[in-house]
Amino acid sequence: MIQKLTPRFVMGSIAVFAFALLAYAWMLQYGPERQQPCPLCVLQRYVYLLIGIAALIGAAHQHIAYAVTTITFAIVGIALALWQVLKGSEMTSCQRDPIGQFVNSLPTAELFPEYFFASGGCADKYFTLGLPVPVWSLVCFVLIGVACGVTIYKILRTS
Repeated sequence: MIQKLTPRFVMGSIAVFAFALLAYAWMLQYGPERQQPCPLCVLQRYVYLLIGIAALIGAAHQHIAYAVTTITFAIVGIALALWQVLKGSEMTSCQRDPIGQFVNSLPTAELFPEYFFASGGCADKYFTLGLPVPVWSLVCFVLIGVACGVTIYKILRTS
């Protein structure tokens, strides 16, 4: 089964997965629970967007450079999610710290404030299926990284 998964299919699946996670974040924010994103959550949204774009281009071109770019973004996402899991509960004033100020001063926070403006606190605890949302984000970044690693291996093995 795994041998039938082509790099094009895996990269396309990663792109769909990343965009689905962004849609889920939108639903968490504007759905019944009204979970407001903290600055670290918003930074992770940027990373998922970059992963989705790089993986989509990688699916179209099947070049190793896009898989390497995607795994690099996944590693950045792992670092952000891990930071949030380990230190987020200590960050109670995210709007006044440098990260919150940086995130909310980006042009996209002004162009699309409903999605890229951080208005929640990092210490806020929101759960999905019994786990905090940052833990799920960490798991998703790791899955993306593993899928990219397998894809890079398959591309190198066939070339």
